[in-house]
Amino acid sequence: MAWSREVSLVHAGVAVDSILANWRALRLLNLYRIIVSFVCIVVFLFVKHPSPLGDASPDLFFGAVSFYLFCSLFSLIFIYKETPQLDVQVYFQTFIDIVVIIAMMHASGGIMSGLGILLVVPVAGAGILLAGKVSVAIAAAASIALMLEQIYGDLVLNTGKAFYAQHGMLGATFFATAILANVLARRIRVSEALANQRGIDIANLAQLNEYIIQRMGSGVIVVDKTHRVRLINETAWYLLGMLPRQQKQHIEELSSELFSQFRHWSKNPNEERKMIPMPGAVDVMPRFIRLGTTVDAGALIILEDSSEMNQKAQHLKLAALGRLTASIAHEIRNPLGAISHAAQLLEESPKISSADRRLSQIISEQSVRMNRIIENVMQLSQRDNVKPQTFVLNSWISDFMDEFVDHQKIDKAHIAVDITPKETSVVFDPSHFHQVLTNLCQNAIAHGVNNRGRPWLTLRGGETRESRGPFLDVIDYGAGIDPETAQHIFEPFFTTKVKGTGLGLYIGGELCESNQAKLEYIPIPTGGSCFRITFNSPKKTKSINHE
Repeated sequence: MAWSREVSLVHAGVAVDSILANWRALRLLNLYRIIVSFVCIVVFLFVKHPSPLGDASPDLFFGAVSFYLFCSLFSLIFIYKETPQLDVQVYFQTFIDIVVIIAMMHASGGIMSGLGILLVVPVAGAGILLAGKVSVAIAAAASIALMLEQIYGDLVLNTGKAFYAQHGMLGATFFATAILANVLARRIRVSEALANQRGIDIANLAQLNEYIIQRMGSGVIVVDKTHRVRLINETAWYLLGMLPRQQKQHIEELSSELFSQFRHWSKNPNEERKMIPMPGAVDVMPRFIRLGTTVDAGALIILEDSSEMNQKAQHLKLAALGRLTASIAHEIRNPLGAISHAAQLLEESPKISSADRRLSQIISEQSVRMNRIIENVMQLSQRDNVKPQTFVLNSWISDFMDEFVDHQKIDKAHIAVDITPKETSVVFDPSHFHQVLTNLCQNAIAHGVNNRGRPWLTLRGGETRESRGPFLDVIDYGAGIDPETAQHIFEPFFTTKVKGTGLGLYIGGELCESNQAKLEYIPIPTGGSCFRITFNSPKKTKSINHE
């Protein structure tokens, strides 16, 4: 997962920071050597008396301090190249420190020159950069070198100056410095490791939060007090029409209606929210949450896809309808069958009059109509089991039309099909789509036949310019639907036909909602009717559901 790779990079970054800190400490330690050697040379050359530097052996002192400066400058090359490894450079430079400073101290009259104290800093540096036992060993080496210098001056040169107590005190200082530096360094490393771990935990939590937010089914937008977008997840981007992303984008650039509701909510936070129509088959319900306690603080905007909410409501409604239709089938269908059968027997009676025969025919016709209503309602109750598939619209309609014209016994020349682009794909349950399209095409054939040389029926589809989502128009060239009737055509049991059930368009609309699509009527000013199915984009479906 991308999130796991990002966490690994955080761990690697912490380790790199620790190594860089050690190299920076070594550079500072080497800078100390350069400053000490340079100051000693300046004092030796320009301060003649009463300077103690080089008082016993000027040539030895100048040679040692010059060598010290040269080694310190030369070490810069290896330190900045970071080769050889850090431990090797610390060992080598500390060895040079002990040898050179002891030589400088000897050339300046021994322990009383005060130059031995210069070894405290290299010993402390070794205690910080090296492990505990090694740092103590370096303090021991410095103490031994210090004592050997005193023995050499006392026994070989017969200086007559025995300062063993001072040497011992300085050696004890070396040990105390090394141990204290090592303890402090170890505690600093523990604190640094703890801080780094906390940093890793925070970084991991931040990455996890971002991962969760980006993959939420709901749209999430965070805006600051100037109404600039600070964060927007993928779902919100898709729901708002996949507009081009910009840095510090104003919320009004995403949706003017969303910005209008946001400003209204800022002044009236308790008022009811309204659905925001978006291009395509998706309507969005916004929810606003203030971030902070002040009025001008930022806000969190949560966008809910109304098609998903409608689909859940649809499942509940269909489940209740299923229980109702089971009762209808048991309580009505059996008596209805008995009535229909009795009417048929009555029609076959030789003694029945013509008036009574007409009445029995009416009973039979209305029984058939009631049975058809029951069947339609029972079919509707079974639509909670949606099995959407992705298919190419043009090829599917081509196969459907071959079947439709054969069943309706009409000439295929009376039907025009135009799907642009040809590769337009939709997500829909094929059996549901077949039922919806059959009903729409039958209505178009029934109402659209004319003598003006036009096709009886036109199917036009493709992608809308606004949302780039797929759509399909079923167009007839009949008299059209008056505005008053158009307001009720999707209501159950509303019909203008004497023998109609009024469930065709209602069932079609319900099936479209079950498949996250929308069925709507679009009047044609020049005459005729257009029923448009706006599908949910396959790209949006995959991205939002993370298939």
